[in-house]
Amino acid sequence: MKHYWYKKSTSIVAIIFSGFIFAQNHSDSIKIKESVIKENPTYSLKVPLNQVGLSQVQSIYSGGISTMSNTSLHYMRKTKNQKLTFIGRINLKSRAEITSLKYDIEVYAKHGKNHYSFIGASVSDQKLFPNYELFYSFYSNLGKGWELETGTKFLAAENFDLVTPILGITKETDHNRISLRNFISFSQGNTYYSNILQWRNFFNEKRDNFSVVTGFGNAPDSRNIDLAQDFITNKTFFAGLGYEKNFKPFKISASSVYNRNQYSTGRTFNQYDIYLTLMYDF
Repeated sequence: MKHYWYKKSTSIVAIIFSGFIFAQNHSDSIKIKESVIKENPTYSLKVPLNQVGLSQVQSIYSGGISTMSNTSLHYMRKTKNQKLTFIGRINLKSRAEITSLKYDIEVYAKHGKNHYSFIGASVSDQKLFPNYELFYSFYSNLGKGWELETGTKFLAAENFDLVTPILGITKETDHNRISLRNFISFSQGNTYYSNILQWRNFFNEKRDNFSVVTGFGNAPDSRNIDLAQDFITNKTFFAGLGYEKNFKPFKISASSVYNRNQYSTGRTFNQYDIYLTLMYDF
């Protein structure tokens, strides 16, 4: 007998990984492009100010749990001075015989040479997504390749609210970037913890990169949450690999993640996620 979404089958990996990927990839993309141009002035005489992208996430579960897919279309626009970056995104999620829509808007803003911030909001039709979400993070350059992130997120669903302070630290060298993000989530008088560690290796004049990600916890940052009532009490461990290749003006990224999830009752199940993204700069 199959267990459908409304029977509390929980997509913890999507909870952990996709939120990190969406936010981090755009942040990394902005920083990587600036670094490439700075180190290789002939790389591009004209920096593209626009980008469109199509992403697909496919989640496969053990134990007869129905698969889930999420398709996203985004448009990104930078101002001419590149101090502001605007992103709009439409998300379509499907599971069993249910489909759902969510709309995101995000802004990255530079505050001088050493600081920038990210603010975002989303609203949905409330079928498979949270009712709405609010995000804010502030990033500070600490010098010698170190960066500090402090932020928070608010999520409102039909049966619960979730407030999540975020603390992250990143160390960057010539061809590597290591980041650790910690989440403490509060919901209905309970506290939950989670962590995400990611390493990126850049090559081909920083146009391309290979990444490794791992993490564990209950209820981290989320853009692809499964609204089972008990999702935040579940425990998960995950590990994944990713690759991003630049075929100017196109960019393609692919990643795969394995998750080991455990219900609060002790029952476990496996989850396998595949991420594919195609972007076009113009």
